[in-house]
Amino acid sequence: MGHNIQHYDYPENVDQKKVFRDLANYVQHEAWQEGGHLNEIRWLDAKPLPSRDDAEEFLNKHDKGWYDCLAVRYLEADRHNPTQAYIALLDRRRKAYGRFATLNGEVYISTISSGYVGCKNCGSKMNRAAMLKGRSAPNRCPVCGADLRPASKLERIENARKAVDEIDRKLAEEERRMAKRNGAVRWLVKIEFHT
Repeated sequence: MGHNIQHYDYPENVDQKKVFRDLANYVQHEAWQEGGHLNEIRWLDAKPLPSRDDAEEFLNKHDKGWYDCLAVRYLEADRHNPTQAYIALLDRRRKAYGRFATLNGEVYISTISSGYVGCKNCGSKMNRAAMLKGRSAPNRCPVCGADLRPASKLERIENARKAVDEIDRKLAEEERRMAKRNGAVRWLVKIEFHT
């Protein structure tokens, strides 16, 4: 038993009554023990939103609660004909994420030469060789769970993560520009039901 929220994507010229019938049949099949009822879908005929993320945010903001089903139009960027800026951003993101994953994935205790590793948080001392054997989180203190990496290393990891987030933000902006230029209008439908 639970509360289900699902999103579906349809072309702009879809038969709205058929969409409701299909989704109502799906809900009736999935939620037969709880009555299988789907409220009517409110198709909001507003100007298309710039992206799917904006459409999801709009649906969450305008949800009246109590299993409200909504649909809103949005522009979908044509990713088959990307702009040069979009391609360059994708390449930058791949490199930035690779740097972040490398920094975050390094096992710090394998780079030190001392036989013991000290935790600055709880003060315990651990055998370095024992910590390297079969631990799923070798960068964490087994006693208190604190990160054993130095603050400078954690700062580099955080800066790498921020760089990835910034590129993701720029990618979203470029997708919005692409969608405005030559995007297809689509419906995003949100349904809620109880199982």
